[in-house]
Amino acid sequence: IGSFPSQSLPQETPVGTEDSTQHNDYQATTATSSSGRDISVVVSLPLPFSDDVAASRFCDLPQASRWSPWLSSVAYLDAGRETEWTLNVRGVKLSWRATSTIMETPYRGIRWESVSGLKNMGVVEFVPTSVNDCLMKVRMKILAPRILATLFPGASVFLEDFLQNKLMKWSLEMFRDVVKGDLALERGDVELGDALFGSVEGKASAIEATLSLPIDDAGPNEESPRG
Repeated sequence: IGSFPSQSLPQETPVGTEDSTQHNDYQATTATSSSGRDISVVVSLPLPFSDDVAASRFCDLPQASRWSPWLSSVAYLDAGRETEWTLNVRGVKLSWRATSTIMETPYRGIRWESVSGLKNMGVVEFVPTSVNDCLMKVRMKILAPRILATLFPGASVFLEDFLQNKLMKWSLEMFRDVVKGDLALERGDVELGDALFGSVEGKASAIEATLSLPIDDAGPNEESPRG
């Protein structure tokens, strides 16, 4: 698929045409190259469980569709050396294969880079903030496919907002809530677990409805779904 103009991942604050968001504890910054297609995103969200729990759950990649409803599937290939990802946004299916590396230092997490299909690369780190809490930090670069330019008028501005304030925000928040629900059920708190998953399912339904809206009805100022 060739390479990105720069193979380095975005730093804590991407350089370029920038936009930033802080909502509750979610923080995000995006930057776009002069071409408008090479988009860098840096996002973070505190999690109410340890980095060990967070990393072990997140790195089980086939589970990713549980907290990313727009992902149709994630499957291991070649004895786990590669994964195949299928994404569905507004009726457009995109797929890619990626290689990934589990990280233990300086923080637990995972690093990936696509080897075919949709060009993207990134790293997810879980930074411990206490024994029972951590900060989830994601740095990602994506080369937006040309087909999306036909779906998103003013593509670079809209895609920045869509990635920063919708797809990434929803993914991190739903990951937090799915793991909280799993942990509640594992310790026998069925009532709390069911309530959390009810909230997650409600948010997933709202997200799917949002992703099916015409562009004019799901623009940059739209609020994210609430569970």
